[in-house]
Amino acid sequence: MAQDLFTLDKPGAYNLTELKIISYQESNNPRQEPFKSLDILPILMTFELTENLFAYSLVGRIIIADNNDFRTTLPITGLERLSLSFNTPGLLGFDFTQETGVPFRIYKIDKIKLDPTNPKLQYYEILFCSPESYQNVTESVSEAFTGPVENGVHKVLRSRKYLNSKKRFFYEPTKTNAKYVIPSKKPYATIQFLSKQAISAKYSNAGYMFYETADGYHFRSLESLFSLGGGILRKAKMNYQTQMVQTTDNDNETIPNIERRLQTIKSYDFESPMATLENMQKGMYANKLVVHDAFHKTITEHNFDYHANFEKEFHAEPAGTGSAAFSLSPIVPFSKESENPKALSDLPNSRKMVMTDTSKVHNNYEFVPVSSTMPKLLSKMQVLRQNVLNLSVYGKTNLRVGDIINVSLPLLRPTNPDEEDVANPYYAGRYVILAIKHIVARESNSHDMIIKCMKDSVGTPLPTSGESISDIGKDLTGDYNIYELDEAIQSSEMDPS
Repeated sequence: MAQDLFTLDKPGAYNLTELKIISYQESNNPRQEPFKSLDILPILMTFELTENLFAYSLVGRIIIADNNDFRTTLPITGLERLSLSFNTPGLLGFDFTQETGVPFRIYKIDKIKLDPTNPKLQYYEILFCSPESYQNVTESVSEAFTGPVENGVHKVLRSRKYLNSKKRFFYEPTKTNAKYVIPSKKPYATIQFLSKQAISAKYSNAGYMFYETADGYHFRSLESLFSLGGGILRKAKMNYQTQMVQTTDNDNETIPNIERRLQTIKSYDFESPMATLENMQKGMYANKLVVHDAFHKTITEHNFDYHANFEKEFHAEPAGTGSAAFSLSPIVPFSKESENPKALSDLPNSRKMVMTDTSKVHNNYEFVPVSSTMPKLLSKMQVLRQNVLNLSVYGKTNLRVGDIINVSLPLLRPTNPDEEDVANPYYAGRYVILAIKHIVARESNSHDMIIKCMKDSVGTPLPTSGESISDIGKDLTGDYNIYELDEAIQSSEMDPS
């Protein structure tokens, strides 16, 4: 749905049309709703709602100022639901109301505080989540799944005896045709297990993500977040930049100024943009998988090479497809063994795994070998934690986790007065959204977002050098007797001259 900017009087405008707590008690009044409810919009202070690529459920938090002690009068017992309708004017938003059949579940009330100036006024937080999270706790999966992996995920999501979800399900077909026996796992744990077995029918990458947005549940490969396949990049949903437009929030703002300010980055910071030692330990650059085939009684080794695999995949930056020069790690010698220089991707012993493969036990199913999934998945999940950027921006309810955004970041260095800002060659560009936190503050009448996003490639190749890292610096090797060293130290302390 295209945004109608004429419906906005300022950036950060919002419509919060419904916010009700629905009691477990049925109403005896036929003119009222079937269940008792309480409208908490008048006492709302702050409202938050979060989507996360690494979470199976939407979660949120409400802070209210209560002078009627409705925790007792409603009352609140832990069986309540939360009905919510929220959007940016002119855009699709969040609709979790009784009419849709999917209100949130309240799971906790926290941090109750009394107002020091008014003893009858209390502030507290209400925490809520998707109802499927309740189902996940109460149910277990004990059955065998056959055929494509997405069929098993669909059954766990839809079945009344498991998650019993009525929400939309968006999935990417897999080429995994197998039989899996689930021995009493929770529904989310079952989906997590199945996700690790999946290989896309369209992309070369292994491993799927299962997550919820305002649109429904998603089951898709990591690579599909960046590309539509066939070299077609996914279109960016929003362009963000750091240049602030000097206008004020008032009714006289022009449409161009509102549109420009919606693209303004209020503030930003990076989370661990570089963690080489951790990446090596977790197998991002290289890893070794030792597979024990229980059926054929054989042992095989499989080495994963980050740079070689990089060239086979689609990435956020179009230049990264087919060229490892645009990866997050430059291809430079890390160590030398005689005349055979090695990069980080040539060191598979950095992370070593041993697994048993039982895929040959069932003759009627085409199992995907664990060597085709685990090494790639291990690396990709660590890649998702690199170059993570946090943005504070004006709120818009048409952005979703998994969307692509363009981020323009300046190169932060001294410049001449006549020199224009230069875009950062490595950190500016296309990012995929990992998480979005919507924040509505009634006092300031504003809607803001905290966006967590990442990029798996760079738009400009990182510099390379023919010199090995281990060859740089002085040679400080040597053998020392620690007892002789201690004696030398003691002698110098006793005789300062």
